[in-house]
Amino acid sequence: MDSITHTTRRRLLAAGGATAVAGLAGCTDIINTIAGAILKDVNVLNGTDQERSGTVTVVDPNGDTQLEESFTVAPSDSDEEDTDEPSSTPAYADVFTDAGEYTVTVELDSAINETSSREATVTVDTPEEQHIIVGLGADGAPSPIEILVINEFSDLADRFGDDA
Repeated sequence: MDSITHTTRRRLLAAGGATAVAGLAGCTDIINTIAGAILKDVNVLNGTDQERSGTVTVVDPNGDTQLEESFTVAPSDSDEEDTDEPSSTPAYADVFTDAGEYTVTVELDSAINETSSREATVTVDTPEEQHIIVGLGADGAPSPIEILVINEFSDLADRFGDDA
């Protein structure tokens, strides 16, 4: 049914670092292309200093559940080289069915700033180009659990400033 890919934190951080460098050089198109190959339809990013686990559910515009998966994501400050287990960023492909409104529900096993769940309805206009980002504890986010749609990786920097 659903396809999950565990993108290594190193690859995602490398794309983020490259975005910052390329942004300075005016080459964000190249970085967005690289990051677009890494990002899937739904991606869970952890900006906290603790491992986070929970479930993410996505219901499509027709009311059908397209994704209902448990996840565990390493803390943002973890160092992959110092552990035997590779840390990863949960990324799920084959979630989008059509353009329209998707309902995304996130339930965490432990709260972030007293928030353990969030539901949001987001609009996906171009399913082949857009990505849903579930941000946990992101700096500059209005909520401890942020759910948003991006077209390109650099949209995260636009949304959250230089901390993305």
